[in-house]
Amino acid sequence: MWGTSTSSTVTGYRVYYGTAPGSYFQQRGAGVSAGSSTAYTVGGLAGEARYYFAVTAVDNAGNESAYSTEASKLVQ
Repeated sequence: MWGTSTSSTVTGYRVYYGTAPGSYFQQRGAGVSAGSSTAYTVGGLAGEARYYFAVTAVDNAGNESAYSTEASKLVQ
């Protein structure tokens, strides 16, 4: 879950995640689309691993923001 962008041109969000800080399974520009929602559940994560997550905002021209502040979660 993340906060809404304050930009009026943002049309959606992409979620990036991986098992090392700042290194995501998805290439830049190919994050998991969350649509216009400000929450997304990532499924299929392996247990006993820490995952790192970041979100980008995408505008109506397809431009993508910088990564958000990273969050992490230990999956049991």
